[in-house]
Amino acid sequence: MNPQELLKRYAAGKTNFKGFSLNGIDLAKADLIGANLQLADLENANLTFAFLTRANFQQTNLSRAQLAGANLNQATLVKAKLSDANLHGASLQGADLRSAQLTLADLMDANLIEADLRNADLSGANLTGACLRGANLRQEDRKYVANLRGANLRQADLEGANLRGADLAYVNLSEANLANVTFQAADLHGANLSKAYLKGANLSDAQLAVANLEEADLTNVLANRVDLSEAKLNRAILYGIRLADAILQQATLQDAVLTRSNLNLADLSRADLSRAQLQSATLVETYLGRTNLKNADLTDAILTRAEISSASLLDAILTGTTMPDGSIHA
Repeated sequence: MNPQELLKRYAAGKTNFKGFSLNGIDLAKADLIGANLQLADLENANLTFAFLTRANFQQTNLSRAQLAGANLNQATLVKAKLSDANLHGASLQGADLRSAQLTLADLMDANLIEADLRNADLSGANLTGACLRGANLRQEDRKYVANLRGANLRQADLEGANLRGADLAYVNLSEANLANVTFQAADLHGANLSKAYLKGANLSDAQLAVANLEEADLTNVLANRVDLSEAKLNRAILYGIRLADAILQQATLQDAVLTRSNLNLADLSRADLSRAQLQSATLVETYLGRTNLKNADLTDAILTRAEISSASLLDAILTGTTMPDGSIHA
């Protein structure tokens, strides 16, 4: 079917194109609002700047399709094939992308506000500058697990998004807005979160081993039981963070701000906290075996029953610090 015939049918009120073979069709700037293109073949199709609001693309083949600038708000794209598709600047606000295949797709500057991306495969996708505020990527009983492994989300806006249990290993989230994002039990090992804004986020039970969080803002983050072993947190702001029972073995936190943080029962063995700010931090029963605390500021910190016998406290500030034996340092 050629573009003219399809658009003529649509204008006449015939919106059902289910299962049609439309490989390579040119529908740039076309108005197909509410059209049913379920199971259609639109591989290599040109839908640049097309109006596709509330259209049905369930299980549709859109591999390598051109969708730059297209309006796909509230569209149904469940199990759609969008591998290598160009969605640069497309609007997918409120779209249903459950189980969609978006591997290597270009979603740069795309609008994915409140989109449902559960079980979507975004591995290797480019989401630089994309807005995913309120997007749903959570895991539900292992049935819906979003895969963003290796995706580029640099400077993306994910404020308030639900990424519980998502696969974000080696993802690039540098300079991203991750305020109030739920990362609970997510896999972020090896991820790049340098200079990311994570204020109020939930990282409890998340895997962040070997991740890069240098100069990131983790103010008031909930990160109990998180694995940050060998992670880089130099110059990070962790004011008021809750890291109870967390693993920070061999992590680097040089010049990090940990004022009023909760590190109770955490494992900081062989971590580097030189010049770190730990004023009024609580480290009850924290393990500090061979931890580097040189020049760290522990003013008014609480170290009750903490293991510090092999830690380096050279030139550390201990004014008002509660020591492991309960005594107050002068």
